[in-house]
Amino acid sequence: MGSVHSTIEELLDEKDVARITKRSVASVRRDRLLNRNCPFVRIGHSVRYRPSDVEAWLRSLAKGENQDRR
Repeated sequence: MGSVHSTIEELLDEKDVARITKRSVASVRRDRLLNRNCPFVRIGHSVRYRPSDVEAWLRSLAKGENQDRR
C-alpha cells in the first residue's frame, strides 16, 4: 500500500499543471474538455495528472512546434 500512497502524493492537480505551463486553470480545463491536454486520471470527481505524462506532453508540443517552423 505504501507505493500506491506515494504515487497518489506525486499526482498533480489542475493548479499545478497551470503553474507549470504558465497558463490559467480555465485554459487547462478547456483543453482537457477539448482533448487537447495531456493524459489525466480521474479519481471520483477529481482530475489529476502524472508528472511523467505532463513532461511527455510538453516534449511532444515542442517537437510539433519545431516541425511546424520548417
